[in-house]
Amino acid sequence: MKIQHITDELNYISTNSKNINQAIEDIAAVSEESAAGIEQVSASAQQSSSSMDEITHHASELASSAELLTEQVKKFQL
Repeated sequence: MKIQHITDELNYISTNSKNINQAIEDIAAVSEESAAGIEQVSASAQQSSSSMDEITHHASELASSAELLTEQVKKFQL
């Protein structure tokens, strides 16, 4: 009877261990998906930052061109 009780307890522990392992695998999968999502967000943020830098650069060039054109127009005013 004691052997049967020990066997039952070991089976219970084995089943719970399998459930715990499955839960850990599920958590690992969710963690991997989250990490992939974070990487995508980071890449998008970097791309947005790069685009903003480029827009800022072009805006500065346009401002410089506008100043040059304004100076050129002033030469022709009466």
